[in-house]
Amino acid sequence: MVMLAALTLAPSQVAMAKPKNGWDERHRGRPLSLGGARLTYREEFDSPVSLRGPVLWAGQHADFGHARFDAAGGYGYDWRDGLLVLRAYRGSAGIRGANVQSLNAAQAYRGGAIVPGKRGFTCAGCYWEARIRFPRARGTWGGFWLLTPDDPKRRGHLEVDVIEYYGSGDARGHHHSLHLWGPGEPGGHRGLGDYTGMDEIADFGWHDYGVDLRGRERLDGRPAAVIYVDGREVGRIAADPKFFELSFYFLLTANITGAPDKLSLPQEILVDQVRVWK
Repeated sequence: MVMLAALTLAPSQVAMAKPKNGWDERHRGRPLSLGGARLTYREEFDSPVSLRGPVLWAGQHADFGHARFDAAGGYGYDWRDGLLVLRAYRGSAGIRGANVQSLNAAQAYRGGAIVPGKRGFTCAGCYWEARIRFPRARGTWGGFWLLTPDDPKRRGHLEVDVIEYYGSGDARGHHHSLHLWGPGEPGGHRGLGDYTGMDEIADFGWHDYGVDLRGRERLDGRPAAVIYVDGREVGRIAADPKFFELSFYFLLTANITGAPDKLSLPQEILVDQVRVWK
């Protein structure tokens, strides 16, 4: 997850920001079709689940932003009324955040064995969706995102930011991006990001955030990654074939960014469910 340049603009400028780096909004509003796909993963958090495996883990990703991620059992994690609660707060050791992901560190970064749904979860060529409520708070850096397991032989991976959300300071802001990390990219990284201002998500209510990596939709004759909100297309980008061929795992993150004296803490990101179709 990287902070997009649009965040440095004044709100009026951000609202006028146009798609860049190949993102296209000509099909905005087109409904999602899951015909021919089967639901292959579902977590509804209707009962407390372990964040120590075998499918979900807490705090495995390296720290970034202003927060340090709690380990499983920390105050950063809770269940309430069938919801997963990801909490950012100020503790005795500083600002803490929360991260949940569907692989452990050995699987994600060191080639550990994965048995989807039994020992971790990954999926290739899938549609991913999470139902999330972001907080009306300052300093939020919340995300639903995907990574490919790090290949020790190449030391590179792909990243899909389905949504990065920045709270009350950017209430309409839907940030989505693709990233290619590794020695094959100039400087080790290539990012393709887009900002879309959406009144629909400025209510701080429940919304379904999704990305289609099945490669069924096209842009300029090439397979496209497509971003959705509440079953309607937001934007698409023609992507490298690897985005539709390689397996990804998912992450849900509550982090903090912005000036330390302008933060709203504690704050909570609520997750109702994560579902994946193949």
